[in-house]
Amino acid sequence: MSEVILHDEDQGSGSPALVFLHYFAGSLRSWAHVAGDLSSTGRCLRIDLPGFGRSAPLPAYSVHAVAQAVATQIANYRFDSYVLVGHSMGGKLALACAAMNPSGLAGLVLVAPSPPSPEPMDERERTRLLATHGDRASAERTVRAITRRDIPEADIAVCIEDNLLTSPEAWHWWLAEGSREDITEQAGQVACPVLVLGGSDDPVISPHVITADVMPRLANASRIEIAGAGHLLPLEAAQEVGTAIRSFVAQCATAPGTG
Repeated sequence: MSEVILHDEDQGSGSPALVFLHYFAGSLRSWAHVAGDLSSTGRCLRIDLPGFGRSAPLPAYSVHAVAQAVATQIANYRFDSYVLVGHSMGGKLALACAAMNPSGLAGLVLVAPSPPSPEPMDERERTRLLATHGDRASAERTVRAITRRDIPEADIAVCIEDNLLTSPEAWHWWLAEGSREDITEQAGQVACPVLVLGGSDDPVISPHVITADVMPRLANASRIEIAGAGHLLPLEAAQEVGTAIRSFVAQCATAPGTG
C-alpha cells in the first residue's frame, strides 16, 4: 500500500517537539489555542487524522492502521525528540503509536483519552451519531452537550464545520469499530512517561473512566484533573492544558536518557 500523506501544520521551533492528535469529528484546528501558546517556546506539529479535517481517508481502518499512518507522518520529520499529545479518540491513537516505542518519543500526554479498553459509550448516543453523519443540527447538539465551560461561538462554529468535514468512512469506523477496539496489551508496552488530563465534569470520558480504565493500564503515568471542565479541554481549558503540557515537557527534557 502506498504511503498515506496526512495534512498537518507545523509552527514554532525547538526540541522536544510537540505532536498533536485531535478528537473524533474534529481536526487539527481544535488545538489552535494550545499550540498557538506553546509554539512561542517550542515546535508544534498538528495533524489531521485520516478521514478528518483535510486528510483523505484510509483504504481500510483499524486503530493500528491509523496509528501506523500517524507514525509514518511523524517519522518523516526526523525529530530528535518529541512528545505526543492526543485528545479523546486521538488519545487512544497516540497510545497505540507510543506502544510502538518509536525513536525520539520522550513522553505522551493523553487529554480526556478514549481508554485502551473498549470505550464505555452510551449505546443510544452511538446509534444517534451513526445515523446523523453530516447533519448540522446534530453536530451543534453534540458540541454543546459535551462541553461544560463556555467557549466562544467562533470555536463552536469550527467544531461544527470539522464535524461536517469528517469522511463517512472515518465516522463509521470509529463509532462502530475503533472505539470498541481493545489495545490494553499494547498500552502496557508504553515505556515513556505519560501525563493524563481530564475534566472533572466530562460527560464523555468521566473521571471514573480515567481511574478505572486508563490509569491502571499505564506503567509510568501521572494525572491532573481540571475542575469544572467538560470533554473539549483544548477549547474549554486551553490555558490549563498548555501549562500542564509545558511543565510535563520540561520534566521529559531533563529526565535521564532524554533531551
